[in-house]
Amino acid sequence: MKKKLLSISVATIMVLLACASLAQAAPTVEVDGYTDKPYYKPGETVTLKFWVYNLGPEDIVLKNVTIEYPWYSVLWGGNKTIKNINAALTKDQNWTYTDTFTIPTDGRATGGYVTITYTYTYGSSTPNPSDYIALNVASVPWYGSFENMDKIVTLFTVLVVLVIVGAVIVAATIFLAMRRPQVSWKAEQKTE
Repeated sequence: MKKKLLSISVATIMVLLACASLAQAAPTVEVDGYTDKPYYKPGETVTLKFWVYNLGPEDIVLKNVTIEYPWYSVLWGGNKTIKNINAALTKDQNWTYTDTFTIPTDGRATGGYVTITYTYTYGSSTPNPSDYIALNVASVPWYGSFENMDKIVTLFTVLVVLVIVGAVIVAATIFLAMRRPQVSWKAEQKTE
């Protein structure tokens, strides 16, 4: 009886081991990137460069990358998707991409993060994670903004010069009026 129980147990364990799949460690994939300037104004062109790194331990195949910009519009077709990349990245390899785009001038451009969403496969898994790259946009000036102080200083300088010139003209008029010779009527010119 013990031999039968032992042989059934061994057979069951062998069947379970034959059906089990091999364990895979999930690869660590990261995105890193930068823009060519620290700040942008609306209307300026941005050069964005980023890398998709495979830190291992498994090999991956990079399929798609989507770039989403941090501004919103109801009718928007400006996000960019790079499809059918099919780049095989072994451990410690990367895929590089450079993108150029223009900051909108219609007031909807704000600072924030460019979202990089990427799809890759390893084994039978297809993860779709996202990473972020900072994008700083100088906002459109509002009533409390000091962005255009040079124009305000010029306006006040012109105003002060005009006030000084006006004060000099008024003072000269008063001075000359006080120094004007007095007209005296002679007796023969008086009519009674």
